[in-house]
Parts: sequence; C-alpha cells; structure tokens
Amino acid sequence: MTDKKPFAWETAIAWKNKDRIVVRGYDVNELTGTISFAEHFHLVLKGELPTPEVGRMTDAIMVNMAEHAMSPSSATVRFATSGGAELNAAVAAGVAGIGRLHGTADRPAELFLSVARRADEEGLADAEAARRVVAEMRAVKERMPGFHHAQHIRDPRTARLMDLSGKLGITGRHVTIARAMEDATEAVFGRRIWINGPGAMGCVGLDMGYEPLQLKALFIVCRSLSLCAHSIEEMTREKGWRASSNSPMVQPLDLSMQGPDHYDGPADRTLS
Repeated sequence: MTDKKPFAWETAIAWKNKDRIVVRGYDVNELTGTISFAEHFHLVLKGELPTPEVGRMTDAIMVNMAEHAMSPSSATVRFATSGGAELNAAVAAGVAGIGRLHGTADRPAELFLSVARRADEEGLADAEAARRVVAEMRAVKERMPGFHHAQHIRDPRTARLMDLSGKLGITGRHVTIARAMEDATEAVFGRRIWINGPGAMGCVGLDMGYEPLQLKALFIVCRSLSLCAHSIEEMTREKGWRASSNSPMVQPLDLSMQGPDHYDGPADRTLS
C-alpha cells in the first residue's frame, strides 16, 4: 500500500477536460476573438492580462522583431529545408540558431539589471553606474550585448521602439539606464555605440515587467513567424541542396565552393 497520489503534471498555466480548455483561469473560448495574440502571450507567460499599454507594446515588439531578412536563424532554416527537413524540423533548427550573438533580448536585459543592482548596492546614480560598467567592459574588451549592429551600425528598429515606449508611458528605469550606457560610450570608445533592436527590446521589456527569459521567449515566438515563411519559400521556390549546377548563380553547396582552392588543411598524404 502507498499514500502516493497518481502522477500528474502540476501547472498553473492551463487545464483541460473533455468539455473545456482553461488558460490561467479563463475559458479559451472567452479569450478567442476578444484579446490579441500579444495579450494572450502576456497572459500565458505571466499569468495575467496586460494593461492596454503593455499589450500594445508587446504587439509592437512582435511586429518589430518578427522579420529581419537573412540572419543566422533564417539562413539555418533555409539550409535545413534545402536538405529536405519538414517545416517543423527546419523551424526548430532556426530557433536553435538563436544564440548569444543573434536574437537575444535576454542578455542586454541582464546587463541593464546588473547596472541597476550595482547602483543600488554602491549607492550610485544610475548614470554613474552605467558609465562605470561601460568603462570596465571596454577595459577587458568584453562585448556589450544590446549595443551595435554589424549590419546597421545604428539599428533602425531602436528609435521606433524607444519612441513608442515613451508615448505609451512605459519608459522607466531600465530604458534610462540603457540610454545612459549609450551616452557613456562616446567618452569611453571615442564614438557612439548605438543601442540595437534587441537592446531596445531588453530595456523596454524590463520596464514592461517582463523577465529576461520571458523576453527571450517573446523573441522566439515572434521570429518563428519569419522562420516559417523562409522555410516555406525555400521548399516551394528553390531546388534542394542549394547545389544546382544550372542555377544562374553559384550555390552555397556547389562543388566549386568546396574544391582544393578553398582548403587549407594538410596536403595530400597516405598511410604508408
């Protein structure tokens, strides 16, 4: 005999039975056609419906970050699709390509939180804590997540997100810290290092009440739209393997790209 109860997944997110599906206490049919997907994202992830301002800002971030043309994740999706991967597998491959240097809002969010903690612990003004952190990261040549974009230099997405955050009354301490860090780069680097899109998403997201991992989830969810589109286009428009010899351009997997002219390993040798 045992007093152990039967196994069940313990969750505060949702439950269902034969007749109902309930999400965070709301019947899914009451939510359907009533709230936006961005509001539903907030509800599922955080447990409560957002304020109208946070709901609108969440939606804006999703639109702003959903598509970025060819990037590591979309290129990964296309290569996976080129090899015959099904849509879900190709998109999973693309999501796996979202890493420390691509598609992260969680890392800049963690950086902004660390500046706030330092200001509190050392009794510094936020701007001074921001300046010290920038100087210290520069001294050890540590990358500043959320700043600079190799393709845009000044990311065109940033200004729109920051402006909308201000108009909606969301801008708070973490946006202020991010701007102070950007200001500090001029003296430390001798040039301005601009906040990039994920950096803007990070600081605005913190001021909206999201945690870093929740912001990473937000990026993954919205960018998956793009990854689906790239996979579908690749499978319906292009030939498999990206290696066709009769293509009007040299394909990435073409044999001409893999010959000895592009090899710098050991010369031909034998076991004898």
